[in-house]
Amino acid sequence: MKATSASLAAVVLVAIGTAYAGAEESAARHISIDATVTVGALRPLSGVQAADAEGAPFYRAARVDLVRISEVAGAGDIDVIFPDMNADVENPKSYHFEPTDRLVASIKKGGAEPLFRLGQSANGGANPPADPDKWAQIVRHVVLHYNAAWNKGFRYGIRYWEVWNAPDSKLFWNGTPEEYYALYAKTAQAIETADASALVGGPALSRPLIAGAYREKFMDFVRLNRLPLDFFSWHFYAVDSNDPYLFVTIARQLRTILDAHGFGSTKNVLDQWDVDPADQDLSKAGRASFATSSLIYMLGGPVDAQTFHRADAAARTVGGGADEIDSALGTFGALKSTPVLIRTDGGDEAGFAVVAGRSKDGRGIQVLISNYQIASKYLRPRDNWDTTLPERRVLQYHDNGGYDATISVPAGRYQVKRYRISDSNNFVLTEQSVESGPTVRLQAAMPPPAVELIVLSAR
Repeated sequence: MKATSASLAAVVLVAIGTAYAGAEESAARHISIDATVTVGALRPLSGVQAADAEGAPFYRAARVDLVRISEVAGAGDIDVIFPDMNADVENPKSYHFEPTDRLVASIKKGGAEPLFRLGQSANGGANPPADPDKWAQIVRHVVLHYNAAWNKGFRYGIRYWEVWNAPDSKLFWNGTPEEYYALYAKTAQAIETADASALVGGPALSRPLIAGAYREKFMDFVRLNRLPLDFFSWHFYAVDSNDPYLFVTIARQLRTILDAHGFGSTKNVLDQWDVDPADQDLSKAGRASFATSSLIYMLGGPVDAQTFHRADAAARTVGGGADEIDSALGTFGALKSTPVLIRTDGGDEAGFAVVAGRSKDGRGIQVLISNYQIASKYLRPRDNWDTTLPERRVLQYHDNGGYDATISVPAGRYQVKRYRISDSNNFVLTEQSVESGPTVRLQAAMPPPAVELIVLSAR
């Protein structure tokens, strides 16, 4: 990873605490924030996977940067765009762009950038294209439509083009690795002929910890054939652990592998992730806190872009009709208002995550705290360790019953507002006051799971 990202890791997780054995949660966590010390700049990391074509209000409200086009009925899939594979690939009338046009327009209207997954959604069939050459030319015309105005199209300048989805899963690909390599090569070359500035990537691995055909051997094929691999994409659900730090752990392993294979400049993209989808015990607030802690950790880890699975908040707004998870994504997006990162101390890697920033004019400060606790059922080694999953961590929690925060600010008076997401609050303003600098001290009980956004505004 580049040195700048390594320093960012220190920004987000300065003075990381450890979960000590034998202690129980009760006391408040002492944290400190120094708004007078700048330690970096917030990078774009607010992404989601699209769920419908009406998401613009949510994307805008949540300050979403990137939206992966996938699993949207009637839009985005190549077989929807080009429904008759016997049709003439050069004839504009062979294409059915309308549903996808509406989807892409909603993403752009919401202020976000699309990540276009080229392939088919779940249950859309797993067979490789019967004619890979023709399929690649269809893709070329899709790129031309959205980036070069072909066939009454647009000049959106879409950058991210992902070749297929999860070829390491029989749900999406029942061909051989060699067939995927060939499809990637033909598609990548077709994309480059349509738009030389496009970013081409894949393979959207469903099992990123499994070495072999779709990881190292895929990289070797790309390098040997001098193909573009502008981003390496992968998916991960925190199955049988619900550990928010696993994404950083896996990203570091993949970064090392990419660097070793000559792809030091390739972006590391986690474009589908969430908690264990089979876990029914985790509340909405728990999922919200999991997502927030994960995102804060990713700020300090080698994840260049991410899209959370997924945003079902069509036409809803943060703090209004949004649920706790949507509100958490919006709370993380709110950090864009204070993009100058400032020093924090007191967070840890076990779930209690802290990040803070100030506005460019110095008049606004935001502190985002996520207090997530992994369920006790996951805090022991597995009896039968599944090599497709990272090993569980053995943790016991301490001092995470709330926070005792000391915030160093320039002298003056500040309006302070605190917003809470918890099992009883959904981004609710829980407290406001006027405080004076240069030191502001704030305390609150905040048992997990919970997310708190503290907003200080100079008066």
